[in-house]
Amino acid sequence: MKHTASFLKLPDVFTTIRLVLIPAVFWAIPINPYLALLILGVIFFTDIMDGYLARKMRISDRIFGKVYDHLVDKLLILTITYALNVYKGLPNWAYMFFLVREFLLIIGGVFIWLSTPAHVDGSNVLGKAAGITFYAMVIAYIFQLPFREYLLYLSVAMSSLAFLSYAYREIRKLSRKQ
Repeated sequence: MKHTASFLKLPDVFTTIRLVLIPAVFWAIPINPYLALLILGVIFFTDIMDGYLARKMRISDRIFGKVYDHLVDKLLILTITYALNVYKGLPNWAYMFFLVREFLLIIGGVFIWLSTPAHVDGSNVLGKAAGITFYAMVIAYIFQLPFREYLLYLSVAMSSLAFLSYAYREIRKLSRKQ
């Protein structure tokens, strides 16, 4: 039995926690790397929990929950990369890469949602791998680890592959409709 009577669900509460923690992680990155890591840990945990609970409660098909989760993810990525650019030496080109990628995903998501409002897809395996490499890169920059640039290039490569896979998936769906 699906539980969809109310608007805000328990997974959305975890997403809201992530949203509230965005300014905290921005504040912590230049001040205390261990506090930033702790906040990122909570953010990562709540991200996993919202997806897990949505599947467990059989409400993972809710459009609001998916859109809200993706929007918070975009805000988080933009905030973190901005903080790393300003405070930790993330190159300008890398910040611009993530900025453009996230805005293209937002614009593409809005276009897809308007053309097929009944369906919003979740992340795929490449998207999950891109997320993991992104957070590894973030931690390396927060702690100024010597191999941070290698993780940056890996993160950019994985993010590019994930982006291309999402674009390919959506183009195939659109071409099947015609």
